[in-house]
Amino acid sequence: MDQYRINQILRVAKLHYELGMSQLEIGKKEHLSKSTVSRLLKLASDMGMVKISIVEPSHTFTELEQDLMDLFPLKKVTILPDVVGSPEVILRDVCQSLANDLPHLVKDGSIIGVGWGKTTMALSRLLPAVKDKKLTVFQMNGSLSRILYDARAYQIIQNFSEHLNAQGYLFPAPAMVDTKEIAQAIQADSSYQQIRGLADQCDIAIYSLGIFDTQSIMYQLGYFSQEQYRQLAKASSVDICSHFIDIHGQIADLSQDARTLSVPLETIRSIPLKLVPVTGKEKAFPAYIAAKHGLIDYLYIDQPTARELRRLKKTES
Repeated sequence: MDQYRINQILRVAKLHYELGMSQLEIGKKEHLSKSTVSRLLKLASDMGMVKISIVEPSHTFTELEQDLMDLFPLKKVTILPDVVGSPEVILRDVCQSLANDLPHLVKDGSIIGVGWGKTTMALSRLLPAVKDKKLTVFQMNGSLSRILYDARAYQIIQNFSEHLNAQGYLFPAPAMVDTKEIAQAIQADSSYQQIRGLADQCDIAIYSLGIFDTQSIMYQLGYFSQEQYRQLAKASSVDICSHFIDIHGQIADLSQDARTLSVPLETIRSIPLKLVPVTGKEKAFPAYIAAKHGLIDYLYIDQPTARELRRLKKTES
């Protein structure tokens, strides 16, 4: 394409997008048909000369946000509208809201713990660049990496490290092992102890919430016997960094948890800022348990799920 054509495309794009002229007005000014103007505008978009972004107006859910803060021990609630009814879109919007907050929450030398999963993977792709903060990022629980499923923990930590210009540390173990004795041997290793040291100094934790049912990845990969599954399901267990907690906010099965390789639940609970993105009404109950028992500080959530969360609290027996 010659320079004249490129200049023409650019001129038409500027007239339309910067000066607000209609295609008909541009056609008269440039002695072009309306269809030619339309084609030139499309070429401008295809060539990357024009980038269109949608800026949503500020949401108006302050009353619902305040209700949740009154009902639960939460420091901040951010509610996003489910505009198009798409799980992928609302997940991105909720994660983007957390990503926008993060640069204002980290301090020079902050240590950030991150859980793995679909939600934190989505978040890791949306993080803004943060420089000159000397940050540290570490993986909070062991990975699942088998033929049937890949937790992509490495990619998540890599994304966080690159965007935040941080030193990254992977959790050097699987999520769960066969016996308590194997878990104890791994926990004695210096690599594991390094993660524990980071967890003890952690300023910010970012993780999602899981539901324990037959669709749970850890169940499908055979980490539980049928009896263990029945016990955890009976306890209405919620998955937080591979710990399964009951409705009282405690470990649902101590023998099972002894095989788990993760930052201890009480250490997670003591982290000053726990940022948790939640999307989908099926996650309202896990959010209810986690928020009620001090496992969420900043909650990022879609409006339908927020309403269900409020309903669960108000109707609790």
